[in-house]
Amino acid sequence: MNYFEKANEFYNAKEYDKAIDMYKKSAEQKQNEASALYNAGVCFIKLKNYEKAIPLLKYAIKKTPQSKYFFNLGYCYSMINNNKKALIYFNTAWSLNSSDSDCEKAINLIINEYKKESAL
Repeated sequence: MNYFEKANEFYNAKEYDKAIDMYKKSAEQKQNEASALYNAGVCFIKLKNYEKAIPLLKYAIKKTPQSKYFFNLGYCYSMINNNKKALIYFNTAWSLNSSDSDCEKAINLIINEYKKESAL
């Protein structure tokens, strides 16, 4: 069985819990390991469970450091109000893909927030 393809089917059907299980099996079988871990992390993001997404995204980054992996890790940290780490990961994502306007927007939002806080 191709767990990765089955996971994608569940993901597209918005059955994120089932997709997570299949992505994890895919990673265990070394089928598209980095992508499977990343996609499982994205499923947790869709479920707004950022704490469970973070270790999966970090492991995917160890396998294949891609801009979108760093971006989503930054997003998770921003959603749990850890802007320091979010800024680090957004900047890393942007350094890998400087044409990513979403990274630039995220970085500017955090910097502007810091500026507002320091002005108080």
